[in-house]
This record gives sequence, structure tokens and C-alpha cells, in this order.
Amino acid sequence: MLAADGIAVAAPAPHPDPSAPTCGIELPVRLSAVRLADGRLVPLEPAALMRCDMAAAVARWVREDVAPAAAKLGSPLAKVQVAADYQCRPRNRVVGAKMSEHGRGNAIDTGGYTLVDGRQLRIGGTGANAMPAGFQAQLRASACARFKTILGPGSDGYHEQHLHVDLAPRRSGAVLCQWTLPDLAGKQGPDERGVGAAR
Repeated sequence: MLAADGIAVAAPAPHPDPSAPTCGIELPVRLSAVRLADGRLVPLEPAALMRCDMAAAVARWVREDVAPAAAKLGSPLAKVQVAADYQCRPRNRVVGAKMSEHGRGNAIDTGGYTLVDGRQLRIGGTGANAMPAGFQAQLRASACARFKTILGPGSDGYHEQHLHVDLAPRRSGAVLCQWTLPDLAGKQGPDERGVGAAR
């Protein structure tokens, strides 16, 4: 589907761990790059293993939201830095916790974004690697509009250096969007903090 749409470079992948019955990916693919509207390819480094529908959501997010937000900083998006993709593990690696959406191929963590001019925009970065407030606000708003769980700095202590997004279904249809921006500290509504996270 992704290749047919021309929006990404994604290859079918074998089940990553057939011996782990609690984990698994339906229609696994390895997403290695996203094709932008101008035809350029933006690589994911390293390539990310996930479900096909999750890969499609990530590709559209990078193409339609992340890249345009980066362009407003004066340099095009060059690379998406992947912090984690498929991992057969419990949430936040806490023994006895529920299965992470990473164990279903239904999540990706990004650590930052590289621009063509060499700038590194790091999640939770400081100094030269600090992410501009306007870019953070656009990134947060777009992620919270597209995904079901969004966890960034200020969410729970486990996501201070990366951004977690997933498509975890909830019976209520609620979206868990938790990322405290420097200029929005203390202004998030209670609806963003009352649902159990899926990480």
C-alpha cells in the first residue's frame, strides 16, 4: 500500500520473533524512508519495523506535518531519528506491566529530526540541540491529531528524550496526548492526563 501510494519506501518483513506468542505484528513492514511532496526521500535511521497501517500513518505524518514544520525553520527535513520500533517487551520495560504497543508493531519512538543544514532538533534537547518552541508546538499538535497515544517530555518520566506515538485502540475512542511544552507548562487540560498510557 505504501509503495503503491508512492509516499514511502517500505518493504515486507518476516515476523520478527515467532517464538514469542505474546508479541507479534500483523502485516509487518520495514519503513526506511518517506517521500515528500517535492519528491525527496527522507530516511528513517535506523529503518523502523512496524505494522503496515502504522507505517502508513507515520509516513503521512512525516510527509504532511513534520517536513512542512521543519521547512519553516529555514532548512528542509533531512532525516528522522528513530529511537525505538518493534520490541517485545512490557510498557516502559516494567516487569509485570501490560504489553507495550511496541510489542505489536503499533508504535514508534523518535528521538529527533535532522535538517539539511545539519541542525539536530532533539526531543528534550538543550543548547544547540534544543527544539524551537514553535516546531515543538506544531509537532505536538500534529501527532495528537493523528495518533492515539502521544508521550513526550513531561508525560511520565520515561519519555524525556524521545516522542512516543502509537495507534492503540481504546473502547472510548479517547486520545492520550501528553507532552508538556516549555511555553504551555501547567496549561494542559485534565482530558489529556486521565487515561492510562500504552507505551
